[in-house]
Amino acid sequence: MVFSILNTVMLLGAIQGIILSLYIFLSKKHKTLSNLFLALLIVSFSYNIIQSYLHITGIITMEYYFKYFYIPFSSVFMTLFYLYVKYYLYHLEKFQKKDYLFFIPFINDFFVTLIEKIVYALGFYNVIYIKKFDYIKVVLEYFNIFYSIALIILSIKLINRYKKQTKNNFQLIQVLSIRWLKILSYIFLIMSVYWLIPFTIEVFIGNNLETYFYYFLWIALSILIYLLGHFGIYHFGVFQEQKSIHKFSISRTALIQKDNASNIKNENLIEFEKFIKEERNFLDANLSLESVAKKLNINKSYLSRLINSDLEKSFNDYINELRIEEAKTYLEQTEFENYTLLAIGLEAGFNSKTAFNSAFKKFTGVTPSEYKKSKKTPES
Repeated sequence: MVFSILNTVMLLGAIQGIILSLYIFLSKKHKTLSNLFLALLIVSFSYNIIQSYLHITGIITMEYYFKYFYIPFSSVFMTLFYLYVKYYLYHLEKFQKKDYLFFIPFINDFFVTLIEKIVYALGFYNVIYIKKFDYIKVVLEYFNIFYSIALIILSIKLINRYKKQTKNNFQLIQVLSIRWLKILSYIFLIMSVYWLIPFTIEVFIGNNLETYFYYFLWIALSILIYLLGHFGIYHFGVFQEQKSIHKFSISRTALIQKDNASNIKNENLIEFEKFIKEERNFLDANLSLESVAKKLNINKSYLSRLINSDLEKSFNDYINELRIEEAKTYLEQTEFENYTLLAIGLEAGFNSKTAFNSAFKKFTGVTPSEYKKSKKTPES
């Protein structure tokens, strides 16, 4: 009964994945390089689940499974994921020829599988060939597991590098969605390490014991298909909105800098306001009093006292007020009226929709959505 339910979950996950990938492939809105790799990743997940489902449910025999149906997609999973991460973050880059090298393990695996199928078809398959192919496939599978782990680590490093770049470059979009991408990377890392357990059992113990352990991976893949499709498509939409808002934000930066003249005479505060307002660093979601003090080479406690005494507000309130004024500008633009509050909040410097709503309500008395509606209502 339990396995029947799990098998159903697997099949539903695979069908959903095929539908999602078709939607991405056929949608003009989602035709980007990163989404191509996302769709291919979901397809490969789905096919892998379907072929496992057909085998474990007895719909096809083991011999038929390997002879006609089996394709080693597991060796290309993390290659597609790494390339998705790369071109999701650096969406302006074109596909590089060196990226083809990441597909070499899959090509090798596919070539061995193809040779095995040809030997089957020609009727040459015997005990000697079986042992030879089994040995080669075991070596390739272990390599694929460690190769997948390496690619996930590369993906995490890529995400961390992008986060550092957004801290130091206002021209880059600061994307909250890389948080879910990083979490997903760690989930894949856990799954890849776990992959060693059922495969090692299959190689050294057998007796179908590995099937029970593989179920965890199959069910996890079924769930991840949904998460990949949902978050991938949703955050792609948010990202597209951010790009539009970001262009608008950069275009008005020079004008804002001219209007930022201050009557403050304290040199440290002048430097502080220049760094925060003129250089637009208040838009950095990771900004903190400590990081600003370090950047300006000012004692943190001294800077805090200066802000409280001369500006008559705390550091956090000062930064959030600037961010809210920035958000108001976006909310008042008719071209952004259908944009998500998440995209607007991110571009204004907040690191979540919750933080944006909370700060906005604190300083204006209304929520961002209420403020947005009030600007659409004509004054009497």
